[in-house]
Amino acid sequence: MQDSNRKKYSKDIYDSIKRNDHFLITTHIRSDGDGIGAEVALYHTLRNMGKSVHIVNDSLIPRVFKFLIPDKGVYIYPQLPSERASVVFTLDCPTLDRVGRVREVVIPEDALIINIDHHISNEYFGKINWVDADMCSTGEIVVSLLREMNTDITPDIATALYVAIMTDTGRFTHANTTSSALSTAAFLIDHGARHGEISRNVYRANSFNLVRLHAQVLNTVQLHLGNRVATIWLTKDMLEKAGVDAIDAQEFADIPISIDGVSVGMLLRDLREPNWVKVSLRSRNGFDVNTIAKKFGGGGHTYAAGCEIQGSVAEVQQIILKELEEALVSKK
Repeated sequence: MQDSNRKKYSKDIYDSIKRNDHFLITTHIRSDGDGIGAEVALYHTLRNMGKSVHIVNDSLIPRVFKFLIPDKGVYIYPQLPSERASVVFTLDCPTLDRVGRVREVVIPEDALIINIDHHISNEYFGKINWVDADMCSTGEIVVSLLREMNTDITPDIATALYVAIMTDTGRFTHANTTSSALSTAAFLIDHGARHGEISRNVYRANSFNLVRLHAQVLNTVQLHLGNRVATIWLTKDMLEKAGVDAIDAQEFADIPISIDGVSVGMLLRDLREPNWVKVSLRSRNGFDVNTIAKKFGGGGHTYAAGCEIQGSVAEVQQIILKELEEALVSKK
């Protein structure tokens, strides 16, 4: 994104902040480190500016990110703040529907929506839309915003934004790990990001039950289409027996793409809604999984995307494999 556009978006957002007092921040359903980290950083920023602000999400906070969460001001549906917001920040959401039930019950019809996101599938649904697919994460965009606004980046803010960048780059291993991402991470360390605390909570505090579930999921791995595609399953029965909430198993999506020679990895997980499956796709070697996810109403990035499809896990797997087979043949 050109510097002129970055400055324009920052000015528009800063002007909106100065003109208003009541803010709501939300992110997508089944929130991840990027969405939560960006939310928490913006929450602290607005609070430090003397604003009234609440975070409201549709889904539970994954256990590994709870160390970031402020003591007050955070609500998980159906808990809601009594205060009415005049400005709503949607973070890391390609569509307004992705905020889930928050859209219908919390966001006022006349609210100013500020859409900050890095998904190439974003639908530009806000009054202000800072969408930059070249950024590694929404957290990186928020860093740029705060720097342009010349606001104080405290250790709590830096820690939350470092989590956003580190998790969305897969600990700086994914293709979105740019020089900008690395320099931004260094900037956050210089501003007090607590790297040791982050590593300990996000990657070194797995519950025993989660580790056991990981072992079960590994037993489901299969190779398809000349070993170019790998799949794993995560069923309701597996989650219930392990005593693990699905929100805490998001990292499992990276397992199949870690296999040598595989171009596309797929995690298929039962959703709470009967006969619906969440499909998480990861890729490499230039294969665009976003185009596959978009066919089923989903989206994301070139190398990481997802969608939800009605059917059993086995049925949905065959549906996606058929799409992948056609796409892989055409790519040759």
